[in-house]
Amino acid sequence: MSRNHEARFREIDSGRKSEFVQLGYKGRYFFPHRFYHLPKCGPDGFKLAQRMCGEQDPNQLSELVLYAAADIVREFPMDVFFDDELNWHQQQFGRPGQVATANLRVNGDDLYSMVHLSDLVQRIARRPDCRSRIENRFKGWPRLLMNAILALAVERNCKRVLVPTSALAMTNTDPKRSVGADLFERIYDLPLALLEASRADGWWVLDVEQNKRRAVMPRICGEPLANPHKVICIFHDIERGLGHVDCDPGFAEAADKSSAAHLQEMAEIENSLGVRATYNVVGSILNDVRPLVEQYGHEVAFHSYNHVIADEQLGPCRSLDYRIKGYRPPQSRIVEELTDAALVYHNFEWLASSARSLGFTTPTLENGIVKIPIHIDDFSMYSESVSFSEWEQQVLQKLKAQQFVALGLHDCYGEFWLPHYHAFLRKISEFGVLRTMNQVACDVIFKNSF
Repeated sequence: MSRNHEARFREIDSGRKSEFVQLGYKGRYFFPHRFYHLPKCGPDGFKLAQRMCGEQDPNQLSELVLYAAADIVREFPMDVFFDDELNWHQQQFGRPGQVATANLRVNGDDLYSMVHLSDLVQRIARRPDCRSRIENRFKGWPRLLMNAILALAVERNCKRVLVPTSALAMTNTDPKRSVGADLFERIYDLPLALLEASRADGWWVLDVEQNKRRAVMPRICGEPLANPHKVICIFHDIERGLGHVDCDPGFAEAADKSSAAHLQEMAEIENSLGVRATYNVVGSILNDVRPLVEQYGHEVAFHSYNHVIADEQLGPCRSLDYRIKGYRPPQSRIVEELTDAALVYHNFEWLASSARSLGFTTPTLENGIVKIPIHIDDFSMYSESVSFSEWEQQVLQKLKAQQFVALGLHDCYGEFWLPHYHAFLRKISEFGVLRTMNQVACDVIFKNSF
């Protein structure tokens, strides 16, 4: 099977429990699991790597994501694994059973971990119906995560593993969070009790050769990934009249009046056909637009903060929402601010821009960011008076010629295409599988697992 169509993971099944017990682990701390090593930063990974290690290259960073085995997942309501108030950092990648993550950095022969995190366990108080079961079933996550890190170091022939002490981890935690020292000790200090570790400059240092006999090595596996013949990604740039204030003030004024009705109609049409789309929203109107978009089950991404291309946008976007995964620049202008490092630093996982601006036509992972090329949008219906039927033919030609097509529709241009939208969606859905941009990004990330 082609590596392009499978995800690599490491698995420790239920039959391996005795190996942990023989090494001194308490049996109740074990649960069968698998973990993926992903070529992207985990939550705040680049920010903390800069602060704690001086790392400036996002390509040196990766994320380890640990999932409970399928039979364990079935013990719980499925929605508990996708509750955004529990899984605050949203690192499930569409898969149930995600329990924990670690941010990793490779520096020569050294493997660093910066953050060990389990939203599911640490925030389970928000789900009292599942709290005791989750806490008891997954209480051993810090130890299993540490074993996964050590096993990865053994596999990669690293010489040392460096893990933050609880004191160092606390020093680099958001000061707005009120968390007791005992929690950090349980996550960073106690899991090393069965390993040979020394302390240096705030880090636990493990010699891999000395500790590899204490690692339970996983089985390396490949997981088939869906391989649809053709993927179609529909997105909407939601900007009202903001994109025309300077160039066409009359149209901008009209768009401000009509866009709300257009938004309602497009969401209702998609809902009637069971279609999920990605809504790239200008940040300054996010709070007005988001409730309706999410009511119909669509995704939200940023389309800049204020649609002013010269201004800084990433920081203000993040001040509104820290978890939205995607960014779509106005007019597909990749300005100086939009470096891969800046996107990673601000916890974005994907960037969508024109195929022309990116230089390729299929979604690609670069420097920890999934870049999604856009092939066509509805601008020509406004700017060149292209009829909808002409535009539709252009879309259909792209669908016939390409395996991946991303197409964009604006709220402000709804008058040109909304009367035809229901029939259009039915027509293009016959060509392939409709995916959101978050789903496309997840596919690319897991195809690149290593």
